[in-house]
Amino acid sequence: MPSVLYRLERDRNFLRLLISIFISVLGDGAYFIVLGWFVLNVTGSEFALGTTLTFASIPRIVFMLIGGAMADRFDRKRILVLSLISRAVFLAAFVTLLIFMHGKPSLWMIDVIAVLFGTIDAFFYPAYNSMIPSVVPKNVLDRANSLVQTVQQISTVLGPLLAAGLLWFHTFSVMFIVIAGLFALSSTMLSFLRLHQEEDDTGNAEAEASASMWRSIEEGIRFVMTVRILLMVMVVALGINLLFMGPINIGIPILVKSHGWSGSIYGTYESGFGIGTVIGGVLVAIMRGFRGKFLWLGWLGALMGLAMAAIGFVPFVWGGIGLMGIMGIMVSVVNIPLITYIQTIVPSDKLGRTMSLLTLMSVGLVPVSYTASSFLLQQKVMSDRSLLFWCGLAMAALFFALYFFKEFRVMESNPMWRKKVNGGVNEHGEGAFDRI
Repeated sequence: MPSVLYRLERDRNFLRLLISIFISVLGDGAYFIVLGWFVLNVTGSEFALGTTLTFASIPRIVFMLIGGAMADRFDRKRILVLSLISRAVFLAAFVTLLIFMHGKPSLWMIDVIAVLFGTIDAFFYPAYNSMIPSVVPKNVLDRANSLVQTVQQISTVLGPLLAAGLLWFHTFSVMFIVIAGLFALSSTMLSFLRLHQEEDDTGNAEAEASASMWRSIEEGIRFVMTVRILLMVMVVALGINLLFMGPINIGIPILVKSHGWSGSIYGTYESGFGIGTVIGGVLVAIMRGFRGKFLWLGWLGALMGLAMAAIGFVPFVWGGIGLMGIMGIMVSVVNIPLITYIQTIVPSDKLGRTMSLLTLMSVGLVPVSYTASSFLLQQKVMSDRSLLFWCGLAMAALFFALYFFKEFRVMESNPMWRKKVNGGVNEHGEGAFDRI
């Protein structure tokens, strides 16, 4: 009898999702590197880079809860398709501006494209993060998430490499139009995806249809507040992203420039991180989603913080790439089990809102992180090395602090999780795939 993994690999519908994710994340990875290097080259200002990243983050905070409510009320596939094609259109329009302005746009124009992408992300990510349970049965979510995350992280590796290759040509309009083409192609692939109707959707469909958008958001927040482990995960996500996003996304390119290295080296650093996330995804699959070993996650997350603290003091390219790789491994090892856990214990009719809240917590302090990091660096309060060092140590301490909370220590005792770990077998002794 074929294994579950064997069937997943031959599920054409699931393969469509994997291909679309691969192309979309490839475009995202290249876009982020090219945009950051573009801002540094046009303005020469660390503060301007922080401002642009902040403008990209604010719309995610403002619209994320609405995006989550829409993911629970409307066709998630349609939201994703429209989001991707909108990215392609906006980038094409930005390229037109670059051509007319001879590659030297005003900073506010760059900030506008950052705001537009941030707004799209607020609707894209809740739908994306709640999509997988609509494609595969729950008892294979850990395997499906591992495959999705592995494919996503392969794209994360190739995205910066693509950006590094494009940066050799020094023509930003060409770079952005190539990335726009990737988003358009991903949208086309995703349009062929088929979603199944989940069993626990039907009982609440009528109520959800009649509820107002704001009432729907309020219900989602109330649900999360009543599940203490969900609340804890979101608070930790809030703190981690305050300490990680600004120092890494602003500190690393500035660190690269301070060494006198090129934009291609910056792309290679990011690729090292991506390679680590691929290795981490494979490790999660081998460890069966770390079932029964969730207590390891605090130690592994702390290791990510320590690697971040050390990276500024490594003067060799390959040493820095190695530490980026360690951080990437730990990101996958921590993220994939927690995402699978949330997807398992949360009813599907509340999953979009729950994931939007998680994403909101993940990006909630990102503008503060970007602004504070860029300000500290611009005003010479801290060097790039000091910023990475102290934030890395604080992140390690935050992961260690998880062990003081009972909710973290006993999180695998949740009845829904235990049912899933026991094989996803129903009262008739059937597995989810026995009826497919």
